Amino acid sequence: MNEPSDLSGTKLSEQEKDSLTALCRTLSDISDIDVKCICLYGSAARNDYRPGKSDINILVVLERIDVPILKKVLDPVLRGRRHGIAPFFITEMNLRSSADVFPVKFLAMQESYRVLSGSDLLGNLKIGREHLRLRCEQQIKNLLLRMRRHYIMASGRALTQMMSRAIGGLLETLRVVVSLTGQDLPSRDEIVDVAAEKLDLDAGTLRDVSDLRDRDTSLPPKDAEELYSRFMNVVDKAAQTVDQMT
Repeated sequence: MNEPSDLSGTKLSEQEKDSLTALCRTLSDISDIDVKCICLYGSAARNDYRPGKSDINILVVLERIDVPILKKVLDPVLRGRRHGIAPFFITEMNLRSSADVFPVKFLAMQESYRVLSGSDLLGNLKIGREHLRLRCEQQIKNLLLRMRRHYIMASGRALTQMMSRAIGGLLETLRVVVSLTGQDLPSRDEIVDVAAEKLDLDAGTLRDVSDLRDRDTSLPPKDAEELYSRFMNVVDKAAQTVDQMT
């Protein structure tokens, strides 16, 4: 396998690039393993990669995966893990047949990726709009149910922690929801303002919860409950909006 030439421009260190190149080469050279495609995706393929904190995510598409094959790739994968490389193994058949059940996951991969080896199977993957809508609806409604359950089961406590854990996933889902209105996927920096404009959601509440997560602090109980109430209303409205999309 040729060395991945398009790692230039990433924020990967030279050591990380060498480790990634070595893993790709080793996987391609293992006998009885037919590597169809290896893609770098996620933050390592964008400009928001944080060395030492972010994983180096790669999609590895094989013709076949069974226990003997997993056993053969185990040692090189473990060596790569020491440098933060996190491979996601899937067969080509699984990839093509799973876009309906993992549409958001594969759309996120398609947003930022680089082909390191083989064919561009990821870019050629077709993701249906209705599959995206249903998955977004499921994720948002699941969050709404979890927020209600958390308030009851935790007796109204630990609200700050619940909101801090929830906001990142919600904003990622809202990016996809906005795209369902015919817009391009908004950037992560602008999603709050775009969600307010396109989905009529309360930007102030989304920003307050995002700031709460970024500061990694806890609010006094009364303030936490007030923000929790506003946040749950936003999630409820987002769920209704996605449900009514056609």
